[in-house]
Amino acid sequence: MSKLDAIQAHVLAELAKEQGEQLRFMANLDLRLVFGYLTAQFILVGWMTGQENLAVHIFGAILLVNTLLFSVIVLLIVRHGRRRHQVSQTSRNIDSALRLYEPGFYFEGQIKNPDRQRETNPLLLYWHPIYIFICSVAFAGVNLLTFFVYLA
Repeated sequence: MSKLDAIQAHVLAELAKEQGEQLRFMANLDLRLVFGYLTAQFILVGWMTGQENLAVHIFGAILLVNTLLFSVIVLLIVRHGRRRHQVSQTSRNIDSALRLYEPGFYFEGQIKNPDRQRETNPLLLYWHPIYIFICSVAFAGVNLLTFFVYLA
């Protein structure tokens, strides 16, 4: 490897570390967002189960706040999913530049990085569709409970 090649490889390795750290940070942030949202939903359910009936303005406020909170959570999860896909694509580009997908380049007859084949569908790479589904179920459940408490 020439000196220029070694420098390029070092730069790519550092960039790969940064991309990995960003993916870990975003995964942690997504989990915090989802569990924070679910915690807020459980607190609301706990409060509502102690209510015999709700006034119209409280009913409307709960639905409005719950809808806004759900919308923000879904928006953040979708944006994070897109960003995570970009970071993952950057990591795959780095792997290609380092020739990690070329059979026999690092190991005889094998590629160096078999687990990170060139998957391009972000729905199969990340948990964000599952997070959105979980939040949607919680949102619908709380709204149904709110209607039942209001109608009671």
